[in-house]
Amino acid sequence: MTDETSLYQHFRPFLKRFALALVFMAMVAAFTAFFAIIIQPVIDELFIQGGGHLAERGQLIRNLIMNILGIEEKRLMLVLPQLLFVSFLGQAVFSFLSLYSMKTLGLKVVRNIRDRLYRHLIHQSIDFLSKARTGDLVSRISNDIEKIKLAVAETLAVYIRETLTLFGLLAVIFYQDWEMATLSLVLVPVAALPLAYFGRKVKKRGLQSQETIGDLGHFMSESAMGNKIVKAYNMEEFEIAKFRRLNQKHFRINAKIALAYSLVAPVMDIIGGLVAAGLFTVGMHRIAQGTLSPGQFTSFLTALFLMYSPIKRLSLAHNDYQQGKAGYERVRQVIQAENPIRDRASAIEVKALRGEVEFQNVQFSYQRGVPVLRNVSFLARPNEMVALVGASGSGKTTITSLLLRFYEPDSGEILVDGRDIRSITLKSLREQTGLVTQDVFLFNDTILNNIAYGRKRYSLEDVRRAATVARAAGFIEELPLRYETVVGERGVFLSNGQRQRISIARAVLKEPQILIFDEATSSLDSESERLIQEAMAEVMKNRTTFVIAHRLSTIIEADRILVIERGEIKESGNHCELLKKRGLYYSLYNLQFPEMNIIM
Repeated sequence: MTDETSLYQHFRPFLKRFALALVFMAMVAAFTAFFAIIIQPVIDELFIQGGGHLAERGQLIRNLIMNILGIEEKRLMLVLPQLLFVSFLGQAVFSFLSLYSMKTLGLKVVRNIRDRLYRHLIHQSIDFLSKARTGDLVSRISNDIEKIKLAVAETLAVYIRETLTLFGLLAVIFYQDWEMATLSLVLVPVAALPLAYFGRKVKKRGLQSQETIGDLGHFMSESAMGNKIVKAYNMEEFEIAKFRRLNQKHFRINAKIALAYSLVAPVMDIIGGLVAAGLFTVGMHRIAQGTLSPGQFTSFLTALFLMYSPIKRLSLAHNDYQQGKAGYERVRQVIQAENPIRDRASAIEVKALRGEVEFQNVQFSYQRGVPVLRNVSFLARPNEMVALVGASGSGKTTITSLLLRFYEPDSGEILVDGRDIRSITLKSLREQTGLVTQDVFLFNDTILNNIAYGRKRYSLEDVRRAATVARAAGFIEELPLRYETVVGERGVFLSNGQRQRISIARAVLKEPQILIFDEATSSLDSESERLIQEAMAEVMKNRTTFVIAHRLSTIIEADRILVIERGEIKESGNHCELLKKRGLYYSLYNLQFPEMNIIM
């Protein structure tokens, strides 16, 4: 599929509107050509009034007008100015209609492309999104889409309208004098060469420009998020210098684009000047010989000079189109990126789960040749609490990510209630699974909407009940707007403990059968940790729960503790059983609680 086809296929839902716009643009071309034609009898009439005589061919259009309108020759002087006004009025009316039609059509097309891009992004795999740079993605959905909007909303209209106008004016100049018309078109290939060269340069630089905008967006996003570190280490000037280098690179690329744009008009002016000089020489000679009337020559020149503007607009539009095509190529890279995590054709929807989870010889790696999990096997029975402990990077979070199908295992199987999770639809699997993470993400919305996120049917009483279970109702009721309080970006107006409790309330309202707590009490003060542990204990009742924890005090009551080291389960058992083994868990516990001085 070509770039053009893939871009303009988005017009298919709007073919009727596009056809109407084509009619309007054809009328613009017709009235422009009509203006060039009507100039001939106007000039010739002035010539006759001055005592001149026209050859037979010069009388054709004058006679045609009189026959169509049914007027006598003496009234022609009164009618011709009115016809000139009609030509201008027709151009104005249909220019407005065509421009408005194409702009709104282009906006609809771009709206659909943007919707499709966002839909594809939101359904992309965690792997794709984790590797992509935020600034680059933002650039694609904003800046690149704007370039596409210019291409489809305006550039396409220019292409069609000006091309139709050119054909109409070409018909006029060939009608008036085919020999001079042929001579004037000899230099067209000469004009096409530099325009094609400039177009290639603009496309190449346009792609580079849009990539640097992505770099700038990513840099600014990173600077905003890491601003505390920048200030703490007095690195403001260092970051400013880095930004200046990126900004200068963007400037240099766009300066080259500006050069290409700026050269187009002078090149066209030079070529136009050469054509005009040649035609005036030939035209004056033909008028002197009596083979061409002054009106015919004026009509010819009018049509020819009117052609200059469409050609110039087409050349500039070509550059805009190249930038739009470059933008679409970047957008298409995202749209065509396939998500490997998708439902099988035979996947079934499960309404309810018992909560039995089994890993069978699961192996996984984020990068080929660098295994993260090695032959992981375990069984979590319904309503059990299973704790995952181990050093950072041992693979604990990866296990729960595989259970949620954020990633697919390289080999092995993950079963829920005896079914391979790949045989269950993603929606129903995740509907039955709740996730509470250390890095809580709250949307810049009300507390009510954050707790009820993902729930289509709920009442305020349901939300309050969930908040009570999560030990969040107390601080929420103390806020001036209570549940209508906006939490700010990422919940910035709340403390870590408050954000965590809202996250737990969100999981409570979801009522999942499988629950995952990933470092839910990490980095909290003692009071917040106590409240969250109370909330967790209540939430975990009658649910299969996976708890990832560094603080072993939080998982002493777990039914089963899996000790993970370098992607392998080294030990499995409850707290007392693992202490008796005097292995890895025993060492970890003594490191955290040396005062206990455990002697078994």
